[in-house]
Amino acid sequence: MFNDVVVPFELSGISSSNMVRGHYIRYNQMLEVKSIAGYQDLLRENGVLVDHNERRDLIRGELEKTAASLGGELVFDEELLETVTFLAESPFVLVCDFRREFLSIPDIVLITEMKEHQKYFAVRGADGVLLPNFLVVSNNPPSAYVKAGNERVITARFNDARFFFDEDRKSKLADKVDSLKSVLFHKELGSIYDKVERMRFISAHLAGVLGLDAEMAQRIDRAAYLCKADLNTAMVFEFTSLQGKMGRIYALLDGEDQAVADAIDDHYRPRSQDDPMPEGVVSRVLSLAEKLDNLLGSYSVGNIPKGSQDPYALRRQAGAIVEMAVEGEMSIDMRALLEHCAVKYLNGDALIKPILAFIGGRANTLFAEKGFRYDVIDACLSIDYHNYLEQFRRAHSLHEFRGREGFSEMLLSFKRMNNIVAAFRQKQPDYRLVFEPALVGEEAERGLFEFFNSRGDTISELIRSDSYRELFGLLIEGKSAIDTFFDEVMVMSDDITVRDNRLALLETILEPFRGLLDFTKISE
Repeated sequence: MFNDVVVPFELSGISSSNMVRGHYIRYNQMLEVKSIAGYQDLLRENGVLVDHNERRDLIRGELEKTAASLGGELVFDEELLETVTFLAESPFVLVCDFRREFLSIPDIVLITEMKEHQKYFAVRGADGVLLPNFLVVSNNPPSAYVKAGNERVITARFNDARFFFDEDRKSKLADKVDSLKSVLFHKELGSIYDKVERMRFISAHLAGVLGLDAEMAQRIDRAAYLCKADLNTAMVFEFTSLQGKMGRIYALLDGEDQAVADAIDDHYRPRSQDDPMPEGVVSRVLSLAEKLDNLLGSYSVGNIPKGSQDPYALRRQAGAIVEMAVEGEMSIDMRALLEHCAVKYLNGDALIKPILAFIGGRANTLFAEKGFRYDVIDACLSIDYHNYLEQFRRAHSLHEFRGREGFSEMLLSFKRMNNIVAAFRQKQPDYRLVFEPALVGEEAERGLFEFFNSRGDTISELIRSDSYRELFGLLIEGKSAIDTFFDEVMVMSDDITVRDNRLALLETILEPFRGLLDFTKISE
């Protein structure tokens, strides 16, 4: 309709009209819409809330109010709320009950059963324990008949869940690992058991790289060994969303270490964009191993993200690798790590360069989300260095320091040194330059040499210890010596020996910073 006029047209054999119907049970009659302005009010009077945002807000408010009336708190689920919003035209909240004996089943199982099979909401008490109640969003006013029907259905569901749980507990989680040999992961990558073995290989190497002690390395290996065992449980077969979560529960019931059990669940994180990163060393190392295996495996069989297509969520996993390294302060040379791990994959050596570029792209995105300028990010990520923690620290320091007095001027001086050397190297890339202090002649030339030579050990130590603020401060101090050198010294002297020595001096000064960042990428 346009205002109060019906716009005539036909779509799939259905003609446009100004006739609608109210709630299919309570107001089941045809209604004439006289103007578009009164459309929503007319349907509201006849039992239908047209605006889904209004329905969503109403449902959430009623759910929370009803849960509070039971002395508890709603177990809120955004996805479930969205689902029920579009299942009810005129929503009502109905309180139902289940037998207390079912509370012996793990909470997550009951909540998942209610959500995935029945679209019910659970309620927790003040002590954090589930109450023997659940909330149903109905399209009709509550009644004893509807209540009894929902309770009968959930009883059957919970009986099934208890059966699955009891069946799974007939053997320990560790006893289920061997059966993973018969579960295919990928036709070219083998079974789930093969994946577990690769993850153990990667995580063991990571433990060494990070300098973890033998006890921690043993925990990591145990977690890697058990992390996929719950895929062969009845509960996970019924509810795939519980992979990892049931493994954690079963591991704790088997008496496994808490950190091991947590890692079985956490190594899948982040499961979504809003899911937090894993916490704890064991969880982070195992999560990194999982994601590296997924990247290496996917690239080795040609499952590479293209355009908007990313069916295996590799972008999210690559981003998580960077974020875990930064948040967990894990100093890892990703190139060296990939080179070590690549032996387990087909054409492994050919995978390293594209995977580094792929992860680097996610690092760029993460750094931008942290508020770093594009040129700062480019300066830190454009060099052939792939330690994301160190690159983040450099970007952070550079981001903070670039507004300091003297920084822009220092930057110009370093760019000038770099440009002179780069221009020479472009013409003669293999020409051998060796700096000889004895050939230093002019006072400005000696001043530049003495400034950086006397601070060489300090510069190396500042770089080694990631003390970038102090390093940038020292470089600002050196700006005067650089400027005096360029004001009073002709680098490209007609005397080849003098020229080469001055070029070698500049190249020697620049060398420690080549693996640090690219000053030429930074805007003035």
